Amino acid sequence: MSHLPPLLVRTPGRYLGTEVNLPVKRLRPGMFHCVLAFPDVYEVGMSHIGLKILYHILNEQDDIYCERVFAPWTDMMRYMRARKIPLASLETQTPLRAFHMVGFSLQYEMSYPTVWRMLEMGGIPPRSEDRKEGDPFVLAGGPCAVNPEPLASFVDAFVIGDGERAVLEIADGLRQARSDRLTREETLEALTRLKGVYVPSFLRVVHDSGGRPVQWQTLKGTYPVRRRIEADLDSLPFPTREVVPLIRAVHDRYAVEIARGCLQGCRFCQAGFIYRPYRERNEEKILRFLQEGLRETGYDECSFLSLSAGDYSQIASLLDVAVARNMSSRISVSLPSLRISSLTPEMIQQVKTIRKTGFTLAPEAGTQRLRDVINKKIDEDEIFSTIETIFQAGWHLVKLYFMIGLPTEQWEDVEGIVTLVSKVWRMARKISRKNEVTASISTFVPKPHTPFQWCAMAPLEEILEKQRMLRQRLNRRGMRLKWHHARLSYWEGVLARGGRPVGDFIEELAKRGAYLDGWTDQFDSDLWETVRTETGGKSLTASLESWPREARLPWDVVDVGVRKEYLWEEYQRALSSDLSPPCPKGPCQRCGVCESGRRISIRLSDPAPVRDSLSPSTDLTSQEVTAYFHATFAKIREARFLGHLDTARAILMAARRAGLPLAYSGGFHPAPKVRFSSPIPLGMESLCESVEFALVRMVNPAEMKSAMNAVLPKGIRLTRTRCASLKSLEGFATFSSYSYICLFKTEGRGEAARVQDLAERIQEGKMDTFRIMSKKGTVEISLSECLRIERVHRGSRWVRIHVRMGRLPNRVRPFSLMADLFGMTGEGENEMRMIKIGGSNLPGPECSAV
Repeated sequence: MSHLPPLLVRTPGRYLGTEVNLPVKRLRPGMFHCVLAFPDVYEVGMSHIGLKILYHILNEQDDIYCERVFAPWTDMMRYMRARKIPLASLETQTPLRAFHMVGFSLQYEMSYPTVWRMLEMGGIPPRSEDRKEGDPFVLAGGPCAVNPEPLASFVDAFVIGDGERAVLEIADGLRQARSDRLTREETLEALTRLKGVYVPSFLRVVHDSGGRPVQWQTLKGTYPVRRRIEADLDSLPFPTREVVPLIRAVHDRYAVEIARGCLQGCRFCQAGFIYRPYRERNEEKILRFLQEGLRETGYDECSFLSLSAGDYSQIASLLDVAVARNMSSRISVSLPSLRISSLTPEMIQQVKTIRKTGFTLAPEAGTQRLRDVINKKIDEDEIFSTIETIFQAGWHLVKLYFMIGLPTEQWEDVEGIVTLVSKVWRMARKISRKNEVTASISTFVPKPHTPFQWCAMAPLEEILEKQRMLRQRLNRRGMRLKWHHARLSYWEGVLARGGRPVGDFIEELAKRGAYLDGWTDQFDSDLWETVRTETGGKSLTASLESWPREARLPWDVVDVGVRKEYLWEEYQRALSSDLSPPCPKGPCQRCGVCESGRRISIRLSDPAPVRDSLSPSTDLTSQEVTAYFHATFAKIREARFLGHLDTARAILMAARRAGLPLAYSGGFHPAPKVRFSSPIPLGMESLCESVEFALVRMVNPAEMKSAMNAVLPKGIRLTRTRCASLKSLEGFATFSSYSYICLFKTEGRGEAARVQDLAERIQEGKMDTFRIMSKKGTVEISLSECLRIERVHRGSRWVRIHVRMGRLPNRVRPFSLMADLFGMTGEGENEMRMIKIGGSNLPGPECSAV
């Protein structure tokens, strides 16, 4: 793929690879060259903390160069296929086939066909058995790797469990294998000796007619493969100078992982079992990471990540200091994962101190009986009192998560969702007519390595009927219902619970065009059904049925550390609606994960000492605006692929990184007092855009210009700065005409002559009327009234035209006018650049209303 994306694809900023805080490295001979692959779009992948951690760890090594690649959106994928452009890394545009290792992050089962497609697009044979000596080694890890079998035909090796140290051991192993000139098979055999690494080609599995495993034959290695567990989070590196996306990511904030694992033991929750035992990061380290990370990134929001952030042992103290320290910079603190019973009124008040970031709570089930079945240890009184406190504190929206299709669920349990949501809605509307309640309904998938792994998945028709009932009953003003696509959940179950026979199904899906199926608008249910019918439906859907206790499960090739007997006991307790206590905070042998011999057990944070170096900063809420920082900036080259909002976001983040003392608005959602000149269209460049910040104190404009330019993305630069006590009109006035330079890329003399001749005809007045298509129809334009060509220069590869343009009719933009006028609309190729160089109220072309 060429370095610059075509303009006509959706969100071209996804494909630039010119973000702030990229590692400064050059690929040298002998370096281990790897790429981390995320089988979803850039905005999703750049929100994932695991990808950021591994990217940081690998690039900290002098002899490793790690890059990133994400799944291009469908329009970009089609563009690349039409031109035979291979899928390549963001940083150096290296095709995937040229790397030593490609490492996939498996977060969602519906991404499996996308994994196949990315390998094929990158020039790597998707099937492991078809790869030759010299081809990259394809690895995968993440939560879905605890059942690696559906992708066993495509992945050379899986990393099971925590990857911080494993990824370096694998890199060292692969590099040493290259140095020793080991064959591909010998290299994979060496990987089996690493803890937590599963090589599926060394295990033969015999299946019955229904696709269920009945026998293993071990060729090399030891099975099952034991999950890798890092006992001490404080000994692991964590990124603070992380790459800042050029466009807004799904989770657009700086996040610190405060704990791994969970104490609660909710029986439906796979993460609660595969990330055991519960381990906390030290409070002092968290605060230091937070301080450094916010300084290096410039985010205005931070979050504390954990499966249940409210269970962190020092959460009250952590919130106190984090909120106090970020008061002046108005950086809000969010807790994205909270148990209802862990949410106290004090925590609610702390979260809202700077900015209300929203609350999402998960009752999961509508009745107490079913909450007992899934071991969700909350009652209805706790739910109502917590939500009432949230609304009383000034929030106007609360989101509630529920599941349908849970084991033992009856229709009265679904009715219980209606009853519970309705009661919450009435209480919310009584407090304020502005208040709203959103209920989000997902379909339960019985996941591997949980007490419900033996359960059957609820039939699709039953789920669709329950969704219909909920849509009919939860339909009032101030009440919103969201639901997950039932057929998506059905196929998620097939992939999550399947064995190796599912691999053929995945391959056929990918060959037929399945791609980014986790996105509802890309999921083609008919395609999945057709392929299911043609590849043998029984071997796929058998995994959705119940499994007997003695059955060999596909995912038994992996040992996550939790005893299978314990999971069965929990399953039986669920059927009796018996609650199980949370993990105790001392030694325990109940589930089998904590073992004194392996020094793996629950670890809690110690209370932080007196924090002299982390003392709260001064609260500036009462300080008034005392100065204005005005800057003219250029937005050129790569930056032309960023829209106005992303450009404004980049400049604001640079201002925070540079320490500009911003003034903020008041209220529940304080924002910087800043204004930008009028937006320019995506694709256009400019040398004369303006931004003005309100400040709480004067700054040296030259020093601040230098500081901001050091942390701005490529293509955006401050060119002139000044500081004054009054607002400025410069750069914000509306001009009657603007001057531009248009550069037309030409292929050969004939194309250059065509562009030059047309420009000269317009210049001489020989061409006046022009029709341009807009979204709302055809617009007829008199060129003499709105366009003046001042100079034309023809070079060897470009034709440069200086133009002056007056006001255009509604819905017509300068860039699109020039592109259409000169025929530069070739399927999004970067054939034309248009640079705004100034505005004027001097007499010039004027365009009357059309």
